Order: sequence, then C-alpha cells, then structure tokens
Amino acid sequence: MSRYDETVDELYGLAPDLFVKRRNEIAKEVKADGETSLAKDISKLRRPTQAAWAINQWVRANPDDCDQVTSLAADLSAAQRRSAVDTMRELSRRRQELITDSADGVAGTASSLGVQLSDSAVREVATTLRAAIADAEILDDLRRGRLVTSAEYSGFGPAGVFVVPDPPAESKRAAGHGRGAGPGDVGEESADEAGSTDEDDQTRRELEARIARAEDDEQSAREGLGDASSAVDEASAEVDELVSRARELREQLSRVEDSLRFARQRLSTAEQGRSAAKVALRDAVSEANTLRAALADL
Repeated sequence: MSRYDETVDELYGLAPDLFVKRRNEIAKEVKADGETSLAKDISKLRRPTQAAWAINQWVRANPDDCDQVTSLAADLSAAQRRSAVDTMRELSRRRQELITDSADGVAGTASSLGVQLSDSAVREVATTLRAAIADAEILDDLRRGRLVTSAEYSGFGPAGVFVVPDPPAESKRAAGHGRGAGPGDVGEESADEAGSTDEDDQTRRELEARIARAEDDEQSAREGLGDASSAVDEASAEVDELVSRARELREQLSRVEDSLRFARQRLSTAEQGRSAAKVALRDAVSEANTLRAALADL
C-alpha cells in the first residue's frame, strides 16, 4: 500500500473533528520529507460529513455486511441487463430491506463510537446506500471506506444500464404463424407488422434520445452538486482550521496573561524592595555623615 493510501485510510477512519488537524500534520511531515507533490495531494483531501464518516466506520467494522450491498448491486445489474422483470422485482424488495438494515447498522456503529446520528443523517445514509447499489463509483468509495459526503442517484437501477423489453407476445405469435394464413392475410399482416415495427423503432429512437438528454442533464446536475459539495467541504475545512487556530491563540493568550500577572507581581515586589533599599540607603548615608562629623570634632 502506498503512503498516500495509508494516509487516506488513516484519515477517513478518524472522527470528522480530528480530520483537518491530522491531515495538515501529515502533509507537513510528508513535505518535510521532500515529497511536495504527495503533500499537496494529501492537503486536498476533504473532511467527511457525519453521514459519510458513519458509513466509513460501518464498512470497516462490518465488511461482511458491506459485501451484501456489493452482491446485491451485482445481482441487480445482471438482472436488469437480462430484462428479468420478476427477478428485478424480487431484488428490489431485497434492496429496500437491505438498505433499512444497513442504515440501522451504520447508526449502531456510530453510536458505539459515541456519536448519535440525527434523523436527517440516517436518511442521508440510506440515500447513499441506495446510490452505491446503483452507481459503481460510489460503491467503490463505500467499499473502501473513503466516502467524503452523502450521495444520491436519481436514475432507475444500475447507472448506465437500459432495459429494452422483449417484443409483446402477440407480435411474436403473429410473426411465427404468418405462413399459415391466406395470401391476403399474409399481405395485410406483413403490412401491419412493418408499420408496427417502424412505429416501434421510431418510438425507441425518441426514447433513446430523451434518455440521452436526461443523462446529460443528470450529469450536469451531478457536476453542479459535486462543485457545490466541494465548496461546502472546503469552507467547512477552513472554518475548522480557523476554529482550531483560534483555540490555540486563546490558550496562548491565557498563558501570556498568566505570565503577565506573575511578572506584575514580581515587579510590585521588586518596587517595594527598591523603596526599602532607598530608605536604607538614606539612613546609611545619614549615619555615615553623622559619624564623619563626630570624627571631625575630635
């Protein structure tokens, strides 16, 4: 495992409030070792949201449960490619049950680590699990315990998979028995089938064009959401850094104020000592002058 991967695994295993400080520490260490490029890559790592952090910890603590999510995603993808409607219906029921159980598991893992997820965070967890089942990239981040934020998939079934249903049974039967009809009927059926086929092809092309446009819109929306999420995470990281810096400065100010108070006490004591020394000096000078005068009178 590379140093970068080791760092990522360490950071995304930490509580969110510790992420930024530890990330900056590691980046400084790596930079001091002369690995400037790696230090920049580490500095770009974003702090996970609470929901993403909770899922990351659940994956690390319960790899077998995560494997169930991965297995269901593969089964759904295969069933959709085969247009296996009955199988997909059954898998969809399993998906909802698995998402519910897994979301409860994530909340339980977070609770065992001293973090109680809010209702909204639990909903984000469920949404992310559903997205992971549908999107291979999200699933990969989930399996590796490296989620940064919650995810959402608005499509139907695995991303990039389109279900094209088989022709209706009536059309198949008409095509299979066309030879048994009379000449006039054959011509009529052929014409009807040709017209139906042309209409189906046109409908299919229109649907495919609409799907393509919808995919483009979805991708644009995803990119916009990603940019917005990045901006939020960067701003949040900056706030965390400033809060940490402010805390350090307040602690430093408190220490300086304590030192100042002690210094003032020492100054006051020293001034009192100086005043007493002045009095003693004045008395000594007076005594010396008296003795000198007495000596001169002898």
